[in-house]
Amino acid sequence: MEVHEALKIAGGGGTLLMFIPMIMEIIKHNGAGQSFSTWLLWAMLDSTLAASTIVQHGNYLLPLGYAIGGWALTLSLVMMRRFAWGRLDSAVLGLVLVCLAGWKFGGARTAIIFATLATVLATIPGFIELWRHPQRTVGNVWAGLALTNTLSFAGGTAMTVEERFSPAVFAALSLMMFLASRKQNFIKH
Repeated sequence: MEVHEALKIAGGGGTLLMFIPMIMEIIKHNGAGQSFSTWLLWAMLDSTLAASTIVQHGNYLLPLGYAIGGWALTLSLVMMRRFAWGRLDSAVLGLVLVCLAGWKFGGARTAIIFATLATVLATIPGFIELWRHPQRTVGNVWAGLALTNTLSFAGGTAMTVEERFSPAVFAALSLMMFLASRKQNFIKH
């Protein structure tokens, strides 16, 4: 097996495994620090991203791991009856629909870019929730996801949208979420 393939598998598989402790935290803390709308929108975006990347023959294992894990986590939050929806969530849903339109009219490569950028915006409700209710254990998972995203980035065989754009953006988002989980370390009350 080639090194790039091994890194892609480690990134995608590691990402999927990181959802196990996240789901356990949801059960343990009744979903505190988690945003249903963020996970639902991420699952939708990651599904679009995975399908688009597969069509483009790109680095698809990372978004596929996120899509599967995102749907599992969303269902866990529903089972815990931990869901809410507001204006910001509706705006982000609109962005998801724009991504789907981008795929329809601009092709799979455009959908990769749109879905990745919409994921950045879909992160806002989850970031706010984690900032308000920091969960150290959840933060550790985000640190792990930053690592798996970095592995997936290193697994890319070319500096292209299909190979490295999403892993790079997702690594930065994961680091941001980790920092939100450690808010109390940065802000003195």
